[in-house]
Amino acid sequence: MQDNPGWHGEDAAWKLAHVRRALKGAGIAETRLKTVCDAGCGAGGVIKLWTKELPETAFYGYDVSPQAFALAEKDKPKNCVFRLGSSLRPEPCDALLLLDVLEHIPDWKEFFKKWTNQAEFIVVHMPLDLSVYARLRPSILRKERETVGHIHFFTARKFLRELDGLNMRVRHLHYTNKYVERPPRISRLISRAGMFIRQAAHRFLPRAWAAYWVGGYSLMLVLEKKPNPGTNCGAV
Repeated sequence: MQDNPGWHGEDAAWKLAHVRRALKGAGIAETRLKTVCDAGCGAGGVIKLWTKELPETAFYGYDVSPQAFALAEKDKPKNCVFRLGSSLRPEPCDALLLLDVLEHIPDWKEFFKKWTNQAEFIVVHMPLDLSVYARLRPSILRKERETVGHIHFFTARKFLRELDGLNMRVRHLHYTNKYVERPPRISRLISRAGMFIRQAAHRFLPRAWAAYWVGGYSLMLVLEKKPNPGTNCGAV
């Protein structure tokens, strides 16, 4: 990934903190996670860090990039296994991580079905690129497509509707905003003005409103499969 040679490794600690917050909010104790899979793991920064908290958990990371795989293999903990390829299938796992990956996949729904088939819980981090501000400035979406390879764009409502259609139930949801929580260095005046607007929206508006109107947010979700309506759960 030419524009991101470090595969966003600098975001790993921030992202892991939100994953752990989401699991706690869903009432899922980390100690019950015996196997964790990370699809589209990049350089594996999130699960490498997580091994320090869960040394007895088996972690598996999967990616299609040889460059990312080489970085992941460097200094990997003994309870981490990384796999390279485009036709991989995950191990059965207690938690599957899909962190900033679905927006890159052409047929993301089929990918989602395949990878969540054997997971008890699914943790998703999804950028909310669509906003009123982005519609007024189409260059924002064009930049997301060109620089980080986003090919699908969502609002929170649109993505949650898609998940409902995939038979998923939300156990926990919260918003993240890397630009506000970890603000980058900005020199251009127009970019600084945009950051000021985002920070003001983050401070004064409910998160859902700020995401819809101004943008810059992602959803962090913990999902589980809905019960099969045809299942007979009790004797008559």
